[in-house]
Amino acid sequence: MKKEKRILIWSLISLSVFILFLILVMLKKTFVDGFINNLIMNAWNPTANGFFIFLGNYAGEMLIAIALFFGLFLYLRKKKMQSLILISTLIIGYILEKIIKAFVQSDRPLTQLVQETSYSFPSGHAVFSIILFSMLIYFYKDEIKNNTRKIIFIFSGVFLILLVGFSRIYLNVHWFTDVIGGYALGFFLFNLGVLFLKKSAKSFICLPQGMTQLRWASSNIEAQRINFF
Repeated sequence: MKKEKRILIWSLISLSVFILFLILVMLKKTFVDGFINNLIMNAWNPTANGFFIFLGNYAGEMLIAIALFFGLFLYLRKKKMQSLILISTLIIGYILEKIIKAFVQSDRPLTQLVQETSYSFPSGHAVFSIILFSMLIYFYKDEIKNNTRKIIFIFSGVFLILLVGFSRIYLNVHWFTDVIGGYALGFFLFNLGVLFLKKSAKSFICLPQGMTQLRWASSNIEAQRINFF
């Protein structure tokens, strides 16, 4: 119960952060965006540009490939509910992100290292990456018994989340608030997915007990019928 309350609190916090940034973007009060983007553009150099351009061109495809791989992997390992939660949460995140973009209609930065033409807020890459890697951390962290390896695994997942978000700002295809808003929305959906997974696991655990009681009641009725005849 305590874990579920903690998940619920994180859900509310992340949702509140998202709503705050949504309001700021709609009111055009995101003064920090221009400062951060100008700061990063001044630090552009050929080596870093080449790396982030490659990442920008293929990050979406790589994230989808990772999601499909682990969705299938979990399914084949008889973890069908985890597979369902992972894929369905990512799909919901994708749909919500598109709907919100169409509603907010926030323009992207003008000077881009890769060409993006859709609306800006929130960052779809940020939404997708935080759901995907947070889910994988949640699913597998307890299976790693070695503490050092577990810490490396968790930090690797967090690093990839941050790398995806930073790459969108570096490429100047998103504002800072787009990425933070995407993280907040994605983390909210991640927590809802985990909460649903816990609820479904509890329901599954309770089911055999109910079935056992039903079989016991049926056997008892049958015995009474035999004694009566």
